[in-house]
Amino acid sequence: MKTEQSGKFLSLPLQKTDVEMTVTGPIARSVLTQTFSNPTAQWLEAIYAFPLPENAAVDHMDLLVGERIIQGQIKEKQEAERVYTQAKQQGKKTALVQQHRPNLFTTSVANIPPGGEIRVRLEYQQQLTWRDQQFSVRFPMAITPRYMPADQLPATQRIEIQQQVAGGWSILPGEVPNVISLDNDEEENVAEEVGNTTIAITLNAGFPLSEVSSRYHEITLNDSNDGAMKIDLKEGSIRPDRDFELVWKPEVKYQPKAAFFTEEEHGLLMVMPPELNNPLAETARETLFIIDTSGSMGGASIRQAREALAMAIERLKPHDSFNVIEFNSSSSVLFNMPQQATRMNKQSALAFVSSLQAGGGTEMLPALKRALRMSVNDQTALQQVIFITDGAVGNERQLLEYVQSELGNKRLFTVGIGAAPNSYFMKEAAHFGRGTYSFISSPLEVQEKMQALFNRIESPVLTNLKLTTDADVELLPEKLPDLYSGEPVSIAINNKAKTLSKATLSGRLGNTEWQQELVLDNGANQSGLSVHWGREKIRHWMRAAIRGVPQEQVREEVLKLALKHHLVSQYTSLVAVDVTPSRPMEEQLDKKAIDGVMPSGFSANGQQTVMLASGATSSSLYLMLGLLLMILAMIWQWYERSHSQTGNR
Repeated sequence: MKTEQSGKFLSLPLQKTDVEMTVTGPIARSVLTQTFSNPTAQWLEAIYAFPLPENAAVDHMDLLVGERIIQGQIKEKQEAERVYTQAKQQGKKTALVQQHRPNLFTTSVANIPPGGEIRVRLEYQQQLTWRDQQFSVRFPMAITPRYMPADQLPATQRIEIQQQVAGGWSILPGEVPNVISLDNDEEENVAEEVGNTTIAITLNAGFPLSEVSSRYHEITLNDSNDGAMKIDLKEGSIRPDRDFELVWKPEVKYQPKAAFFTEEEHGLLMVMPPELNNPLAETARETLFIIDTSGSMGGASIRQAREALAMAIERLKPHDSFNVIEFNSSSSVLFNMPQQATRMNKQSALAFVSSLQAGGGTEMLPALKRALRMSVNDQTALQQVIFITDGAVGNERQLLEYVQSELGNKRLFTVGIGAAPNSYFMKEAAHFGRGTYSFISSPLEVQEKMQALFNRIESPVLTNLKLTTDADVELLPEKLPDLYSGEPVSIAINNKAKTLSKATLSGRLGNTEWQQELVLDNGANQSGLSVHWGREKIRHWMRAAIRGVPQEQVREEVLKLALKHHLVSQYTSLVAVDVTPSRPMEEQLDKKAIDGVMPSGFSANGQQTVMLASGATSSSLYLMLGLLLMILAMIWQWYERSHSQTGNR
């Protein structure tokens, strides 16, 4: 952490993070406890930015002070900030949890006493991922620093400079490195210090398992007396520098094809459509590859991206056409327009890809414009865009709005690269792009994950999906998306009359009409579906904003839903206040921004734009002005000396 007064680094106030997760049916419920300690002689306010799953429904927060538990209250964002600020000024222990993106939050804790400790306990739930005959749950632990394009930064709120980065991110003197953009008016530091994390999972799968594994961390498995499986980290605690993912597979004969869960009037229906055994390998495809070569892709990420792209190029058939676009601070293209996938053109592309290095900013929009506006070489071919990136941007909404409005007949597939990709952007870009997403977080996964992507894009897409029911119900999503091979349809249901008993799911799979009759009068009881409905409805309205629904209407609907379901959202926050003042009014309160961990394998290279909040960079601004005045003074002295010498001749 860093003091505002001295600019010096002190020992870390985030001592540790403990995660307890319980998986039951389609829902994972997690309890996240952050322990903040104060090793200094001053009273502290700590601010910590941290990631959560992009589909996290954060609905509970406790402030733990000694043996006392102060329960957080959900309030409109501005009101929560007012309550927190007032309590802070009155010397009361207080905590505030805010959402800045669906997968990016901050915890603020004020009035941590000298030598004292405060814990903040968050609870959230998320829906599991069911894909390719396996289930998984992901817990993000690191944040890749996010780049905000200059045109998205109000000039009155940012100072921008360009510096050459040599082995790290460029900073101004006296500034903390690696600025991360949260909103247009605030940032948090991301550096190389943070407490360790523990993870303990109770897995109630509901069926016999053939495999349980963690892709990136060593775990221990133990069966409990109640039939659940207990999963812990083998090392006990870990450095939180890459996302944690748990994967489990049912035994073959227990592979589910459909599931229906209920809680009062809410339901969740999941159906895995059948596979169609006539792939589209002989259908001509025109594929545009976009590869991110910005500074945040440095290190392991750019190597994984090059390998993934090379694998995709080598797989192209002679009747396919393709092109490659790479971008960082600017973009370049391999061919002026898509070319046939001849051996010579593929060799040229492979040579181009092998030479790519990471460096510079993440100017993603010009590359997207280049791809979506590029002339089509074959009007009859399937139009596909494969976008390989870590998604480390702060202008997600601008990018999603562009994809939504300019996609045309193309389909956009995202491939998230690195130990901590921006999962919110990757999944939403695929949603608005009518495609699907993949994550490659380790070099060992490139072959497996790219093969799975090829299987999806080369297989028939299930389109025109509709669910008809025998009752008057509300469904989310309202318009069912197209489905790719190995993906289920997931539908949240609001069945107020509680009369739903039958439904028919229908669609078109390639050239085949498909439908499935479903009996729904005996759903399995599942807690958390009311919260799930609220979270899905909020996502529905946030997506509506991307599609052009007036912002005020979206705000009104989201605020109403978030307050009803006690959810943190873009417009609501959780705040807790200990009513007993603890800091004497004459004692000063120091503000500390807690440094997060850089993702494993991260190495920023090349040009980076350093974005600084005008209210937080006065020392740097004065230093730059001082340097400028020194330079002007030197020039004036040189001029005076030269003038004097000329006059003496």
